[in-house]
Amino acid sequence: MLQYIPFVLLFALATAILYVWGMWRAMRQKQDLSNMLSAKGISRVKKALKKSGPLTRKELEPFVKELTARQPFSKEQIGVTEPNKFLDSILPYMVRQKMIREEKRGEKTVYQLNK
Repeated sequence: MLQYIPFVLLFALATAILYVWGMWRAMRQKQDLSNMLSAKGISRVKKALKKSGPLTRKELEPFVKELTARQPFSKEQIGVTEPNKFLDSILPYMVRQKMIREEKRGEKTVYQLNK
């Protein structure tokens, strides 16, 4: 009987580790989904600017409209419902990171890739 105690303790330890990992992952899920969606949006904007050249914020909206992100093996999903607000969050970040630059052309502001 005493020979089974180490196996029971190892099983309890493995169960506790899996439980803690699941709780940690569940707590971070919203932030992870938000980060994934931002990364996808940045990728789409860069691809659009590379293909089409300088574009205004209004011209960039269709590229991020209906963009979604979800984690593997999860039903939770996040998506862009308001492309204008989504672009308000990623374009300044992209400018600060020097991925793109913002230029004034008359009354319009256009964005283009940095080379």
